[in-house]
Amino acid sequence: MKNKAEEFVIGLEIHLALNTKSKLFCGCSTNISGVEPNSLCCPTCLGLPGSKPRVNKRAIDFGIMVAKALNCEINPRMFFSRKSYFYPDMPKNFQISQYELPLAKGGYLKISEKKIGIRRIQIEEDPGRLIHVGGDITSAEYVLVDYNRSGIPLLEIVTEPDFTSTGEVKEFLSKLSMILQYLGAYDPKKEASMRIDANISMGGGRVEVKNITGFKAVESALSYEIIRQRNIMRRGGKVVRETRHFDPVSNTTRSLRAKEMEEDYGFILDTDLAEVAIDEKWIKDLENKIPELPDERVRRFVEEYKISERNAKVIVYTDKAFADFFEKCCEIYDKPTQVANWMVTDLLKSLNYNKISIDESEVEPEGFVEILKMIDEGKISGRIGKELVKRYVASGKNPREIVEEEDLTVLRGREELEEVVKKVLKENKNAVEDYRKGNKKAIEFLIGKALAKTGGRADPKLLREILLEFLK
Repeated sequence: MKNKAEEFVIGLEIHLALNTKSKLFCGCSTNISGVEPNSLCCPTCLGLPGSKPRVNKRAIDFGIMVAKALNCEINPRMFFSRKSYFYPDMPKNFQISQYELPLAKGGYLKISEKKIGIRRIQIEEDPGRLIHVGGDITSAEYVLVDYNRSGIPLLEIVTEPDFTSTGEVKEFLSKLSMILQYLGAYDPKKEASMRIDANISMGGGRVEVKNITGFKAVESALSYEIIRQRNIMRRGGKVVRETRHFDPVSNTTRSLRAKEMEEDYGFILDTDLAEVAIDEKWIKDLENKIPELPDERVRRFVEEYKISERNAKVIVYTDKAFADFFEKCCEIYDKPTQVANWMVTDLLKSLNYNKISIDESEVEPEGFVEILKMIDEGKISGRIGKELVKRYVASGKNPREIVEEEDLTVLRGREELEEVVKKVLKENKNAVEDYRKGNKKAIEFLIGKALAKTGGRADPKLLREILLEFLK
C-alpha cells in the first residue's frame, strides 16, 4: 500500500516558441536553424542601451487563439514586466515577460475524463542559447553564448498542479502539441520549439526540473525525481526546495541552485512598452479563424466516414498531416474503413520504422490508394499488400511499378497451386490428421504454410478451395 506521505502532484510550465516570422520585440528573423551564431540579432535582441522594443502583434494573436482553444479567460488589458535575470544569455540582466497581468488565465484542457487546469498564459522573450564546452551545465570548461535565439517569442502556459501520474503528463503534452499544430502556433520540428519546466511536490518540498525537451524526456525526468524523492523520505530525510537539471544521457537530475521565489525575480513594469488593450472585436475576429481542432475532427471522422473512434483518434493525433492524408485518400477511394485500417496498422508502422512522418516521406494518397485498389482487383493478395506498403514508404516508388517489376501478382494457375498444396500436405501430416479429427483451425495453419511457399502470391480463396478438396 502506498504511503500517503509519498503521494505527489505535478505542475508544468510549458514554453512554446511561437511560429512567427520575426522576433517578439524587433524585426530579426526567427528562422535560426543552421545559421551562423550571433548573425540574427540586433541592439534590441542584445538589450543594448538606447534600443527600444516594439511588440509583434502576430505573437499576441497566436496567444489569444491558444488561450481560447484552452478555454481561458482573456484579460481585457495586459502589459509587460521586467523579470530580474542575472545570467549571460540575457545581457540586459532582465527578461521581458509578464507577471502581474498576463494575457489569459483560468482555463483547462481535458485528458481522458480529467480536466487539467490552466493557471495562466503569458508572452515573453526567449533568452540566448548557452553552449557548454568540454562538459555539461555543471562541468563545462567554459560557456559560449549564441544570441540568435534571444528575443524569439515564447508563449508560457502554466498548469495547476493537477497531474498525479507521468502518464497524465505525457497525454496532456501530446494533446496540447496537436492543438498548437492545428492552430499553426508552433512547429514541433523547429529546434527547442517546446521546453518544459516540471514542478513535482512530495511531502511539502517542491522541486523544479528546468528546460526539459521532448515528451519522453519529461516522463524520464519525472520518473527519476519520484524515485529520488521517495528514497529520501524513506530514509527519514526531507525533500529540499530546489531547481534541478535533467541529463538526457543518464536520465538523471542534478541540483543547480536553491529554488527562487516569485519575489526574487523583482518584477517591475517595463516602461518602454505600452499597455495592450484587447477588445472583444479582436478576440472574436481571431475566434473565427480558429480551425477545426483535434477533438472536433475525431468526432467528425467517426460521424462522416463511419470509422471506429479508436482509428479516428490514432489518425488525428498522429499529426495533422497524417489526418489530412486520410481525407485526401477518401476523396479518391470511397472506402474510408479500409483506408483507416491500413493507415493505422501498416502505413503508420512503416513510417515509424523508417523514423519519418507522412509529410517527410514520398508517400502520396494516389500511390497508397493504388495498393488498396490492386487488392480489390485481386491483382495482389493482402499479404503482398502489407509488404508493398513497406517498400513504398522506404522507396517512394510507384506501387504498380514495384508489382510489375518484381512479379508480385497473385498466382491464379490451378495446376501450380495444386502442386504447392500437395507439398504442404505431405510436409505437415500432423496438421492434416488434426483437421480430419475435427480441428477446423488446422486448415488456417495449412493455408499459412501454402502462402509462405508462394511468397504470399497465392489467391487465398482458391488456395482454401483446393486444400478442402484434397483434404476430403
